[in-house]
Amino acid sequence: MIKIQDRYIEYIESSTIILKDIKIDTNNLNTIQNRIEKIELLVPVIGAFSAGKSTLINSFLEDELLSTNLTPETALATELRYSKENYIEAIKEDDSIDRYEINQDEEIKKRAKEYKYLKYYLDNKKLKEIEPLVLVDMPGFDSPLELHNQAILNYLNRGIYFIVLTSIEEGGLSKSIIRELRNITEFGKGFSFCLSKTNLRHSDDINDVQDRVKEQLEDEFDFVKNIILIDDNGGSNLEKILKSIDTEVLFKLIFVNELKSEYQSLESAINTTISTLKNSKEDSLEAIKDIKEWDKKIIDKKERMITEAKDRYSNRNVEIIINAVSNELLINKDSLLNSALSNIDTFSREINEIVKTKLIYEIQLRIREISRNIVDDFSIELKSIDNNLSDFSIDAEWIDNIGQSIKQVLESAQQGLGKLGDFTKDKSGKIYRVVTTILGVTTSVLSPILEVIIIFLPEIISFFTKSSKEKKQKDEVLNKMHSEIIPSIKSKLRAELPIIFNEQVNNLIHSISSEFEGQLTQKREEIEKAMIEKEITIIDTEDKIEKLDSARKKLQSLTTETLYKGE
Repeated sequence: MIKIQDRYIEYIESSTIILKDIKIDTNNLNTIQNRIEKIELLVPVIGAFSAGKSTLINSFLEDELLSTNLTPETALATELRYSKENYIEAIKEDDSIDRYEINQDEEIKKRAKEYKYLKYYLDNKKLKEIEPLVLVDMPGFDSPLELHNQAILNYLNRGIYFIVLTSIEEGGLSKSIIRELRNITEFGKGFSFCLSKTNLRHSDDINDVQDRVKEQLEDEFDFVKNIILIDDNGGSNLEKILKSIDTEVLFKLIFVNELKSEYQSLESAINTTISTLKNSKEDSLEAIKDIKEWDKKIIDKKERMITEAKDRYSNRNVEIIINAVSNELLINKDSLLNSALSNIDTFSREINEIVKTKLIYEIQLRIREISRNIVDDFSIELKSIDNNLSDFSIDAEWIDNIGQSIKQVLESAQQGLGKLGDFTKDKSGKIYRVVTTILGVTTSVLSPILEVIIIFLPEIISFFTKSSKEKKQKDEVLNKMHSEIIPSIKSKLRAELPIIFNEQVNNLIHSISSEFEGQLTQKREEIEKAMIEKEITIIDTEDKIEKLDSARKKLQSLTTETLYKGE
């Protein structure tokens, strides 16, 4: 367990002791602690087929556990975890699991099309030493499009850091690698870059390629780290990369905003309890009535927003996205032209990569903007309602805190950070309930669209195969691209994207609305609980308020020391 992991667990345990003394609900803190204890940080190793990914990982493990003779059609993403028992889990589309012995890789290869990815559980000291990091051996970029899209989209969300391999024999960065690196950086993830198979080239050639790759990475991504050289026994280099990953920073990135949001919620609960004890029964009942009215306003607002969503959000953004994809294809027309005239498979792959990369960028941008607007609309709606709730610590600042917390969650969800640890299976959380429906919203939209493009590719290719028999002139191919291929892709996108995109916008509205409703329900319950304690239980109100205030100060001091110190 790393230092920050220990520190956050200690913080939660200390906070729980403080809060239990004053009977404040700590269930959500317990949920967060459970995730912190079980968190895994996935590190995918990506590159073209035969770039040496499996060989590199085997060298690191000091054992030939991963098959290096897979075909692109049978390669599956493979997660490697430490376990005292050796076995394999094969995960199906419906998330059901088939279990295999470690030596049954041939049986898995025969059934590869049935599975999404594999989990290897290995009694291997190297895997234990790098915990909570989990290595992932990824399919090559040149595996079948459907398989590759499924894998890379899944791990763009789930991966926390990427190790990228290019064979020295490539001579530099391919367009495929550059596009995948753009996708990785669009999701806010870091990466290390390796040149593999350096044992196959003379040192002068290696230096030339290394310099070329370094220049390309600096130009494209402002990448200033060293390019790591990997030979046929590169395990020690991989170990250095893994040990250089700052898990302390990654942990903070994942959990600190959630813990801060939870602290704000707990402090607000204490303040509301104090306010209820200070106010009369009549004032408290009036506050409960106002909260119920707020709740109705939120529901009404939700229904209006859903009715307006298509015109306000979906139609305009869908058209922008489709035109952006079309323009990107036109920008790359010369490259596509050369691919079409030389190799139809390369052309198909390049079409897929261009559409995928542009969709990732555009959908991330549009969803981010839309989600922020939705949160702001709900916040404005609440602020516009006349009420007497400020005496119960339910005011504009409280509304702003909720809105900011939701925005942070949505941002984390778009970058895939929310999915780490599979905590979304637990519905008991407060603010993080939002993630259960919008997590990885980009890939929710992207996956079915890319499936349409893949299905449509044979039709696109037929345009060229027909013309190539007659005339292989560039102007003929360019004419086909302008008049038939790009319009056909736009048509397919226009048929599929609006429904999927609007569905995701509606999910956002429902989720954000539910979060505001949940926060209001929590406030009502806090007031009702304090009223009951004040009326039925024989307590010294002033003594109770003093204890609450003391606990609030202790929690504030603990939180400042753990979550805010050094910022």
